[in-house]
Amino acid sequence: MKKFFKALSALTMALCLTATALIPTGTASARTNVIAQETIALDDGGYCVVTTSETISDIATIAKTHTKSGQKKYSYYNANDVLCWTYTLHGTFKYDGTTLVSCTDSSHEIAIYKNSWSYSGGSHWESGNTAYGKATYHLKLSTASKTVNLQLSCSKTGVLS
Repeated sequence: MKKFFKALSALTMALCLTATALIPTGTASARTNVIAQETIALDDGGYCVVTTSETISDIATIAKTHTKSGQKKYSYYNANDVLCWTYTLHGTFKYDGTTLVSCTDSSHEIAIYKNSWSYSGGSHWESGNTAYGKATYHLKLSTASKTVNLQLSCSKTGVLS
């Protein structure tokens, strides 16, 4: 009888150790992939770079509905090739690969790299399969301003654009 309980204890311990090894510890890692980048010349001699990226989780899922996050970043450079400010729109999407897709969350962030510019305000919102964002920047001691309107959409198969 002692051998039986010893064997049962050893088997139970082995199963617990195996189960523990299969459970992820800590947070899942993720990476960001650039999926599109476009440079646009502007009337003031400067230019902007619009970069679309997606965040990919390293956790595989067998769920029928998938979640994907992405961002679209607008970087404004003046005529001297100096980065002045950026506006980034973030979106989170749910899709099922066939019929369902929706934008479930959005946010935005601003960064100013040149003191001659200031952020005048903006907003972000979701509608259908698209995240929308708008921001206005003002060149100090001037009447010049720039307004950015961005959209980040997801297809039924999880392709961001």
